[in-house]
Amino acid sequence: MVTLGAIFMLYVLLCCVNGSAQPDETARWLDQRSGIAGREKPRRFYDMDRKYFWAWTDFQSYLDCMLVFSVFGAAVTYLMIEFSPFVELIGFLAVFTEAMLGAPQIVKNHQNKSTEGMSVSMVIMWTCGDVFKTAYFVLREAPTQFWVCGALQVSLDIVILFQVWLYRQNTAAARRVRRGD
Repeated sequence: MVTLGAIFMLYVLLCCVNGSAQPDETARWLDQRSGIAGREKPRRFYDMDRKYFWAWTDFQSYLDCMLVFSVFGAAVTYLMIEFSPFVELIGFLAVFTEAMLGAPQIVKNHQNKSTEGMSVSMVIMWTCGDVFKTAYFVLREAPTQFWVCGALQVSLDIVILFQVWLYRQNTAAARRVRRGD
């Protein structure tokens, strides 16, 4: 099932890359035809430009990055597997990564000063799930990092719900009501 999920995620990534970037040859041809000389150049993983990390224009760059990350991670894990704090750190990073999934949404909402297009019911369901998961960790006396990260996740959900309330006047429906449409 994990393999199927990974394949699906790669396919979605491929669709995103193909949908957002023109092939290099087409872009060059359009530049020549229109007389525009400075069309944005292709961005690739091996350019090592931090400004464009994970904003590359070709699918191969995403595959290369994941391969380098996987090989490096596997090598370090192989060398450090007997070192208990390292194993604990990997576990914490996995749980912390999941806990921070809402953070980009919070940043985007803040930048836009709006939560338009975001499903409030979905966030409420996230919050319910995270509350139950955190309660389960506490009741089962799971290692500390599980319930701490669960509490962090619930906190981020609450921040998103607060943003929904804070920016409630900045939606298309609210603007139509104010204009009298």
